[in-house]
Amino acid sequence: MTFIPRRVACIALTEIRVEIVRQNEEGQSAEPGIPNRDVQAGGYTSPATRSPLAVVVARAGGAIKGERDILGGTKLDVVSEEARALGVRVGQTVAEARAKCAQLRVRVVAQEAVRTALERVAEAALAFGPTVSVSVAEDIVWVEIGGCAHLCKGGERELGKALGERIRVLGHVCRIAIADGPLIAAAIARFAPADKKGPFVLQEGKGAAAMRCLPIFALGLSPDTTAWLDRLGLNTCGDLQKLPRRSLGTRLGARAHDVIRLLDGDDPTPLAAWRPAEVPEERIELEWGASSTEALAFVIKPLCEKLATRLEGRAMAASRIELVLTLDRALCEGSTAVVSIDITLPSPVFRAADLFTVVRTRLEREALAAPALAVTLRALLLKAVSPRAIDMLAPEPKAAQALPRLILDLVTDFGPANVGTLALSDTWAAEGRTRLVPFGAPAASNRHAFVTAALEPSRLVPPTPVPRASMVEPALLARIEGTEWWRREGARSDFVAAWIAVSPATTEKLGALAWVEVHGQAKNTFLRGWID
Repeated sequence: MTFIPRRVACIALTEIRVEIVRQNEEGQSAEPGIPNRDVQAGGYTSPATRSPLAVVVARAGGAIKGERDILGGTKLDVVSEEARALGVRVGQTVAEARAKCAQLRVRVVAQEAVRTALERVAEAALAFGPTVSVSVAEDIVWVEIGGCAHLCKGGERELGKALGERIRVLGHVCRIAIADGPLIAAAIARFAPADKKGPFVLQEGKGAAAMRCLPIFALGLSPDTTAWLDRLGLNTCGDLQKLPRRSLGTRLGARAHDVIRLLDGDDPTPLAAWRPAEVPEERIELEWGASSTEALAFVIKPLCEKLATRLEGRAMAASRIELVLTLDRALCEGSTAVVSIDITLPSPVFRAADLFTVVRTRLEREALAAPALAVTLRALLLKAVSPRAIDMLAPEPKAAQALPRLILDLVTDFGPANVGTLALSDTWAAEGRTRLVPFGAPAASNRHAFVTAALEPSRLVPPTPVPRASMVEPALLARIEGTEWWRREGARSDFVAAWIAVSPATTEKLGALAWVEVHGQAKNTFLRGWID
């Protein structure tokens, strides 16, 4: 049995609360091309000239619920990089911070919004390992990558770079560290100096050496213990590693055993596995209602990108999606305030471009009674995506890749009931000989031969009267009499194959055989299809 060493990648989202605020503000401007609206500054801001920002976390049971609850004595939980450059620090009151920076914007972020963002990151990280774990208190996501490094050319470092790129697609800046345990990886990702080469990759068994350079508060001790050690001149973990273990144990209290093991580079902490929701969904709320298709498309595009990243993490594709628009109830004028658009896809999709194309095309058909204040995109039905081996020696047909996308566009434009493949049916009824089967649906296998071996039409048309004089070289194919008497009249019908002349005065052929029905005793003739 091959031993697989334990390797854990830690994703530290150091600016996630600031990013949540800015993503919400970017979504508030529903018109494409209009930069973000700065409410307090009274103008517009762009990403290149972002104003200083501070965040107060709304915790469950706390007094802070929204911006209206913020007072001068409210303490700041998170400060943006622009605000730190102007002297604003975490722990300052709003009054103290605005004395340093008059343009400071203070926003409130609910703890549940942070959890949702972390779970979205965890779902995307499932593409790199079988087990993920989330810590809302530390803004961290772990993923177990033991035995997975060979999937990326270049080993663990390239895996870490690919993981970082996936997180950046979701709109987050992150720091990634790979180590033998989750606590060591988290300490390095959060407190180690930045590495321009990419993620921090710690070699196996080098945990003690890596912890040596980290500050003392990387151990997660209580504030009183950290302050006491700082007064003693013990500023780094390396200073604690030099102390005798017996004397260190009496000073660290109940956590002494865990801290000493961490200083020695031993981290057996288990990961609490996180499981994704059964139905993935993305939602955005708009401060200013969006009523035009262009504005809604501008809002829906990032939702499709995030949903596609989550589907890729699950190795799943969406076979059925739902778009829910919550309209402004005050302007509905008796119409429903919630518009639900259910889209069944002929072939499962997981790419953001395909999702966006389907949703935008379907959305163009809707006439909204009022502007939309919230947009929700769900993947109701998922299907596993099986990997397909590529033959390096044989050319791959482009039609195999283009056909599903073409069918997807046609179904979106014309509806699933009007696009499919023709299948033969074992019946005497002429109109039931062929039927339209949805694209991708398995065709029913026939255990015996059809009831007739005559030529069958490849294309059916509605019954169209055709003069008998225009029929050239008619040949009898089948005579049907009294078939399916419980559903239709039992009149006799003859089916013939004939060339149809351009006009009764000529005998020129059109170029295709016609399938003609000679109905009843009156000998009325109807064009029923074409025989290729």
